[in-house]
Parts: sequence; C-alpha cells; structure tokens
Amino acid sequence: MTDVYLYQTIHLLDGFCRNLAEHLALLDGWARSLFGFSVPLDEEQARRMLREEARRNAPVGCDRSLFVRLAVDDSGEVDCSFHGISLYRGYAHRSITPDAVTLRYALPFGEGPTSAREAAAALARQQAQAAGAQVAVRCDEADRALTADDAPLFALRGHTLVTAPAPQSVERQTALDAARRAGFEVVEEPLPRRMLPMFDELFYVDWRGVTSLAHCDGEPFMTLLSERIAEAMEARYPM
Repeated sequence: MTDVYLYQTIHLLDGFCRNLAEHLALLDGWARSLFGFSVPLDEEQARRMLREEARRNAPVGCDRSLFVRLAVDDSGEVDCSFHGISLYRGYAHRSITPDAVTLRYALPFGEGPTSAREAAAALARQQAQAAGAQVAVRCDEADRALTADDAPLFALRGHTLVTAPAPQSVERQTALDAARRAGFEVVEEPLPRRMLPMFDELFYVDWRGVTSLAHCDGEPFMTLLSERIAEAMEARYPM
C-alpha cells in the first residue's frame, strides 16, 4: 500500500459484513473521483477478504462484533487490516462517555475517507487530549460543528434530532434511518458551535455504534434518548 489511500471500516458479526454494498459504493465513488478508477474488487471478493482477516485475528469462539478496515490506494492495491473486537454484539450505545472540545480545522481535499483525513483526525485527537479531553469536535471556518472523533455528529433536543448537512456516509445514513424508525423528528441544518449547549444530548455514530458525549467545551450533556437510536440501528439485524 502507498501512503495515499481511501478506507472504510466494516462491522462484522457472526461472519456477516454489515452494509458492505454501501461501503463499497462509497469507496468506489471516491476512487473514481480522486484516483480515476473503480475499486478493483466486487462484493463477494470483498466479503471473502474481510472474513478471512477477521478469522485470522479473532480468538477462537469469539462471539463479539469485529471491525476490519478495507482500503484501496492510488495504485489500485486493496488491503484489509483488523481493527479490533467489540465489547458488544452488534451496534451498541457504548458505555464510554468521553469529554470533547471543539476545534476549528479544515480537511485537505474535501470530505472523502482519505489518508489525509485520517491524519488530520489523528492530529485533532492529540490536540483534544492536550486540552484534557478525549474527542475533538470539528468545526468549519464558519464555526459550525460537523463531526466528533471524525464521525458524524448528532444533537438531540427532546425528540428532535439535528445533524449538519454532510456528504454521504454509511454510518450517518444508518443513524438517520434508525432515528426516523424510532420516532424522532430529523432535521438537517447547520449546528453553530455557540448553539451546542442548548441541546440535551450530543453523540456521534461510527462502525461501533453510538457514543454519547459527557461534556463538550465543559458543558454537560445527558445520555438518555440516544440509546433508542442505537437500539433501532441494531434492530435491522435480527439475531
């Protein structure tokens, strides 16, 4: 693999690769846009690669969710790498509730899932830790909150879920669909940083599930209704 690549992290449970077609479509679109070619594997090839990587790295008999990253570089090489074992089975409302700080920074070369974006997120995470927090909430030049820990950010007030307009993301769409099924009103509009304390809950959604923030810039938030969204996400995959 070269240092220039696109990536997606896939959630596997009991050998099933969740949202694989959607992840591949997203990778393919960005590969066409940035590299000028399609991702050189089909869904069945990707499924075999992901399952084999999970099998090589997971303990025998493991019944938890597994995470595997699928990447394609600017030469067309495809790679799978194991990214961990969950404490849970399926999408979860995670027990960890980190503190966050807002940081204003831009992503190089747009919102695609690129190696440059990954590097920027790692630097932002270090800046957050230096400020005594665990998570960076990214704000744009207009001071609008966009992501938390490089994942889509959501804000809850009562039964209204607000998220900033954003390019396509598998996890973002999964969360929006789940929120609607759970009976929440969904509003897509900018989230100015100054307005964040007016919400009851802040959380982000990635391949692991829902992570609620305990504080952002020192302001406390609750962790009540976001659990219903995690439950609705998981309900798509009956055991």
